[in-house]
Amino acid sequence: MGGNEIVLVPREEFSRSSELKAGLRILERPQVRGDQLGLLYEGTEESDLRAKIVDINSRGYLPMCGGLTQVLGKAYRRFDLSDLFGLDLPNRRDRLVLETEIGPFPLEIDEEGRTLTVMDSFVTSISEAGIEAGEVNGVKSFRVGDFFVTFESEIRKEYPRSTFCPIDEETKRLLIDLQEAFREKFSTGKDNRDFAIVGEPRDDEGNRRLVFPHNLSEDLVEPSCGTGTVAVAMALVEHGSLPGDGRVGLDFESGGDGYSIGGPDLTHVTLEVESGRVRSAEFSHDNVEIVAVGKLYL
Repeated sequence: MGGNEIVLVPREEFSRSSELKAGLRILERPQVRGDQLGLLYEGTEESDLRAKIVDINSRGYLPMCGGLTQVLGKAYRRFDLSDLFGLDLPNRRDRLVLETEIGPFPLEIDEEGRTLTVMDSFVTSISEAGIEAGEVNGVKSFRVGDFFVTFESEIRKEYPRSTFCPIDEETKRLLIDLQEAFREKFSTGKDNRDFAIVGEPRDDEGNRRLVFPHNLSEDLVEPSCGTGTVAVAMALVEHGSLPGDGRVGLDFESGGDGYSIGGPDLTHVTLEVESGRVRSAEFSHDNVEIVAVGKLYL
């Protein structure tokens, strides 16, 4: 998915006490590997199924993973997940509601499995956690919920030798220091591993470019991130980089090799902005593939 790898498994395969340990083991070499793992289980009256999400970057649980919803939508369209995962799912194929720790996420799925994820629950969680602007080591930045969002252009103003295609060793150390300084300035009560850098368009007609060095100190970089892209879009509204209220559509380039900003894939985000604040959001990735289906033996 946009350069990331997402793994889906039924939660019932693991005991509650061992699910995090087992999930991380699956994501680590030499097993399946991946960025996130979704433990899927039965839904509620408001949802078709629920997920607990294991994240290799933080080595813990995530409240939400946008890329996981994109992979889930593709898998739901292509396979009988009720049979594959032992879940009681509806027969319809064009819509699914996934519930995570922060609420329900409706998925609208076309015949090819392309998925539009409605991110209103994420927008609400960001609004509750708040958005702050400030300088981190002299670089204009934003805290968007738990996300650290900053800009290639702002980094270059303060550190003109920094390079992002690819990220060289000097820039890598700079970004690690920036993230550490962010944790101190914008304490979120946890060891923050949510980091997004917005690159300038390649030309006047181009799209903004993204990379997500969530845990660069351990060489864990995500070339694409659905929740991160929505957080970036919300930061752009706060930054005053977008037109006024109304419906706004944005395309972002990502999915590169992980050490270069941008990439060959697009993430599409649509926002509803009211009184200068994002009230609703939805997104989709343009490149999602199912690369393996079967049983996993640990």
